[in-house]
Amino acid sequence: MADIPKPDYEQIVKDAGIPTDKESWRKVLKAEMAKEGSVINNDSLFSPFWRMVESAVITCTIWMVTTLLVGYILPNMFLATAGGEWLRLMAWAVRITPKPASEAKGKIAFQRAAVQGPALIIPKGTWIQTEPVNGKIYRVRVTEDTTMPENETTVQAPVEAEEAGAAFNLGGGYYHILPQAISGIAAAINADDWLDEAGANEESDDELRLRVRNQWSAVAKWHIDAAYRSLLMQKAGIQDDNIYFQHNAPRGPGTANALILLDTGEPSVEMIDMLNAHIRDNGQHGHGDDLLVMAMPDVDHDVTMKLWPQLSLTQEERTQLKANVEHFIRAAFRENLDYRPTRTNPVARFSFSKLGQELHAQFPGIASLEFGQADIINDLTIPRLNSLEVTLEVA
Repeated sequence: MADIPKPDYEQIVKDAGIPTDKESWRKVLKAEMAKEGSVINNDSLFSPFWRMVESAVITCTIWMVTTLLVGYILPNMFLATAGGEWLRLMAWAVRITPKPASEAKGKIAFQRAAVQGPALIIPKGTWIQTEPVNGKIYRVRVTEDTTMPENETTVQAPVEAEEAGAAFNLGGGYYHILPQAISGIAAAINADDWLDEAGANEESDDELRLRVRNQWSAVAKWHIDAAYRSLLMQKAGIQDDNIYFQHNAPRGPGTANALILLDTGEPSVEMIDMLNAHIRDNGQHGHGDDLLVMAMPDVDHDVTMKLWPQLSLTQEERTQLKANVEHFIRAAFRENLDYRPTRTNPVARFSFSKLGQELHAQFPGIASLEFGQADIINDLTIPRLNSLEVTLEVA
């Protein structure tokens, strides 16, 4: 997420000379009364009349300054801090509609139990699920009857997530459990690029404000990054900071590449083709422009870690800790959204020491840990996991 400013409006009001506390307003009230020629002799702390006047005036004034002005009016005057209906009014002004939540859609590969055999039907409504990830099981279901031809060993069946949300955009291999067996089918699993349409949560205020900000740069509509960024954010739900551009004519004069990422999982060939058709074939590009949408290139890494649990943990707790740590590391490599570590990014250093700090903060049961590799430094590529090995150690 881009760096969104968080101004201290209370300090801004103070710097402008507007009091925000009772004592300061008491002095202002007395000074204003004196300017108007009102001489108050009965200003003792024990004076019911003056205490009533002070209470009525000062309490209302402080509420107007701290609650109404600082807490509501000022934040909602600026895109960086506006929220709720105020932000949606700003979005409407630039013809942007907040995006609703949507379900992940893609394909699951089903494998035949035998080397050869008759045609098989993968019934519509078949569920494929994950093991518990941070205590939650994720499920997708087959959306139409799918036939595995005679003697074919695999078939791709279209699936849709059980619920809307980005958390279902899991990495390859997460969906692999058939809660109800299918005759003749040995296994089902999602590939790395299984997603045709990424699931999305209802657009948050921060995500919406970045789209509104980008729209100001996209007014010219053609030839500029902001216009293409806006198209991709609107069409595929890709976030502002997950779109990177390659300029300098990578395929000759007038060409550029848009490299895209998903928060979790990898875009499928079908998703990339859909986006290219939207921009290149549907009149969404500028005269002479040649923009090609591509998935951000992957670089696979083998990650190993030694994990020393606290001595007080039982064997069952140690096993669960190991599983949770693995899911946390996979979240850092954009395979799930159940934890929120610092994730891998293009053109950045991925720090394993930082990841270790976050693991310690997330799991008090960790006594110590040690990664087996140095930091990852990459250019316009995204680090992915080729393998992950977490080894439980004893003191």
